[in-house]
Amino acid sequence: MTHKILRSMVMALLAGGPLTATASPTLGDPREAVAAHAPAGAEQAEIEPAMLVEQGMNKMLAFLNQEQRPGEETLMAFLDKEIALFFDFPYMAKSAAGPVYRHMDQDQRDRMSDNIQQQFLAAMTARLTGYDNQQVRVVSQRFGRGGYTATVSVAVLQPRGYPARLDFRFYRSKTGWRVFDVSANGQSAVIHYRRQFRETLRAARYESRTFALQQQMQRPSRYPTSQ
Repeated sequence: MTHKILRSMVMALLAGGPLTATASPTLGDPREAVAAHAPAGAEQAEIEPAMLVEQGMNKMLAFLNQEQRPGEETLMAFLDKEIALFFDFPYMAKSAAGPVYRHMDQDQRDRMSDNIQQQFLAAMTARLTGYDNQQVRVVSQRFGRGGYTATVSVAVLQPRGYPARLDFRFYRSKTGWRVFDVSANGQSAVIHYRRQFRETLRAARYESRTFALQQQMQRPSRYPTSQ
């Protein structure tokens, strides 16, 4: 997300009073993701996470391997239409914001979710424009306790600048399995967005305090100055 948009959101939150920015190092329970953000439509026949990853990868590779290589705008539009629906960006926003999330109104939550989606897809687009016939393979699928979460690991063969390993973390929603985090070589996307949010929050707090101090110094003194 652009720092300008995120900073304006943070400044609006700070105007409402002091907030606690410390977030848990864990991602929380993905079953708490709001059902309203799930894709519309009738409940689908459940497809296992590994199969969803394989289907998504095959669809993306077929698109990339066209005779005429798609341009950046075309690729971005494809990802937004065909790939984004596998991800739960509102949950990613909630996890990134941590305790601050409960102080945000619905418009701020939606804007943060939309900007995380745009940033995520833009990064994916930038990576895929350098695609050079790398092959991918699903190597494992592991379910969490109770079967509500799963992790699918993917190996990128001959990565040449790409991550050699991708881990997709899923939770089971009312409409099927959805991705709530992706790690590239062990680096979590959600933790990246959380750090970014914290840094922006700290910077915005500093600006807010500096502005308040400047305003205070500009106020006329209540005591007469000596001549």
